[in-house]
Amino acid sequence: MYNIQYLHITIIYVLLISYISHTPASSLPESDSNFSDLDKLFHFLEFFLLGFLIQQSLVERQIKPKSNLMFITLILGFSIACIDELHQSMVNGRNSSVQDLVFDFAGIISSLFFLKITTDFPNFSFYFN
Repeated sequence: MYNIQYLHITIIYVLLISYISHTPASSLPESDSNFSDLDKLFHFLEFFLLGFLIQQSLVERQIKPKSNLMFITLILGFSIACIDELHQSMVNGRNSSVQDLVFDFAGIISSLFFLKITTDFPNFSFYFN
């Protein structure tokens, strides 16, 4: 039997994303940052972590070859990103944006590159074994 630790963490993380997306804009904290697009960075990091968790869940399930793992990660990650933006468009005071979706996609794709880089170099692959 496989270890389902990452699968559980991934499901909880997707539920957390959904919960945050359901929060009305009036309940979100105001940013004091000079960086006007701080939410874009948040979208990128949020979906980078999601892509990483999906990949690790698939590795636990022993999905092979690596191209299948990458394809499934892209499909699941992109689907969750689209559903998240659709969900936000229905929440009072929130809106969906193509720019947010682009940063979501960039986070997922970056997580694929991160896993590829860390598993292709022997000094980094200890983390994933």
